[in-house]
Amino acid sequence: MYLISAYFDEHVTKGLQRLIDNIAKETGNTYMIENNVPPHLTISSFETRKPDNLKEEFMKLNKIGAGEINIFSIGQFLPYVMYATPVLDEYLMHLSNEVYDIFSVREDVTINRCYKPYNWFPHITLGKKLEKEQMIMAMRVLQTHFVPIKGKIVRVGLSQTNPHKDIIQFNI
Repeated sequence: MYLISAYFDEHVTKGLQRLIDNIAKETGNTYMIENNVPPHLTISSFETRKPDNLKEEFMKLNKIGAGEINIFSIGQFLPYVMYATPVLDEYLMHLSNEVYDIFSVREDVTINRCYKPYNWFPHITLGKKLEKEQMIMAMRVLQTHFVPIKGKIVRVGLSQTNPHKDIIQFNI
């Protein structure tokens, strides 16, 4: 599986990484750390049989500029995931639509239905593969440590999953 993700300025990255680290410390679940998953916002998730020229398609995103992000809440995808969520504003919707428009025309690409326009729920995973008791502990961590974070999206990247492996990134 391939991901197109947005990455944040140093302030946002440090704040989110602190939450990831605190969840790992309190729950004992180190999935995010062991798999080298950096704080990021996945914009698209897709499969392809022909990954050869993904970089060329991805580079079409270089026309998108940096944008503000306002991370204001936390939530959970039951039964295993804790996340922070940004406001879905015009900038994020535009980013999502641009990525979809570039990759959806390729016959060899199958975009995950959860990442199609108007079906995308932007979220930043803070804990993954958490057991029931770990979810409760993670929520306590977030109740104690989460504060809204405002910053910028400054980079986009193309990566492979499990384990996380960056293919190409560039600043926007």
